[in-house]
Amino acid sequence: MIKKVDVCINFYGKPYQTAVTVRTLWKHSQQHINKIYVIIEMDQPHNYHGGGPLLQHLLKGLPIHYYTPKVFYGLGTPPKNLLGDPEKRYGLNFQYAFEKTELDFLFLSHNDCLYQADLLGHMLDRLEDEELDKIAGVGLIGQCWNCPGLSAGLCDGNRYQEFKPTASELSSLVDEYHPPREAIHRRLIEAGYIHPLPECRLNEHACLINARLYNKNVKPNGDVLPLGGNWHGTDTGTVWFYQMNNLGYKFINFPFEPDMIHAPFASSQSGTQGDKDIQEYQGIEKQALNYLLENGFIQQEVLPFNVKFQQTGKFLKHYIKSKISKVMRRLQRS
Repeated sequence: MIKKVDVCINFYGKPYQTAVTVRTLWKHSQQHINKIYVIIEMDQPHNYHGGGPLLQHLLKGLPIHYYTPKVFYGLGTPPKNLLGDPEKRYGLNFQYAFEKTELDFLFLSHNDCLYQADLLGHMLDRLEDEELDKIAGVGLIGQCWNCPGLSAGLCDGNRYQEFKPTASELSSLVDEYHPPREAIHRRLIEAGYIHPLPECRLNEHACLINARLYNKNVKPNGDVLPLGGNWHGTDTGTVWFYQMNNLGYKFINFPFEPDMIHAPFASSQSGTQGDKDIQEYQGIEKQALNYLLENGFIQQEVLPFNVKFQQTGKFLKHYIKSKISKVMRRLQRS
């Protein structure tokens, strides 16, 4: 029986939405949580470097360990030959928590979620009768909406282990249904990535990972690439999922709805659109702030809401430091 787990959330902007994520998760699942790792990215959307201190204020009193990596990859990845350096690895989403947790399981969450029930507890219940040394993760499997296997009615998150096409069969499905990432699918098929299919992965929006198995098999201890890397162009965790499956480990399909809603305040229903669109970002944050106030998670807005960079000494120092780091990284690559 799993008594407690740690939690990891990467903070890339949206402090009020992140507070909704953590506060609602804690409300419904605190009995299962030991520690929450909040990874504050070195770079922030719209140059809003006041979000970290604001978030810490909003989450005051919770068992949170904050960490800021020295590098920022976003949706990119470091060269594989740098993975022996822990500081380079820690720039990958969730990696710091995987290596620091002392517990067997780590729950991952995006920072734009609204938890409406004890999703974590329900996942733990699902593991009750399983051999834990064979389970790599629990969560929503697949981006099936992008996959020709689903379009053909042959595969989904529950059947991905049953549908094992040949390279020619998968190529024919790509020819017939033209998935959104068709060019990537063709490249991967040619490289021998057939099963699990290119869009198969454990969605990291909200999932439970066997941290003990992860650290045993993932670099630098094993040969598997870290979950946080976008290694072949499809999405986060696809290569890790592919490699762990082919080592014989099992994943349990566990959709997060209705226990959790992803991007609940985003008009575009996209978790990343606000990172690009300042008006979308502002709209998300205002709705999240209202939710926190209306549901009693905060009593008043002590710190002013402002997505623009706040020109105070503390924030200015952080901002200038991040800009210098960007320039230095560019010079190192040139």
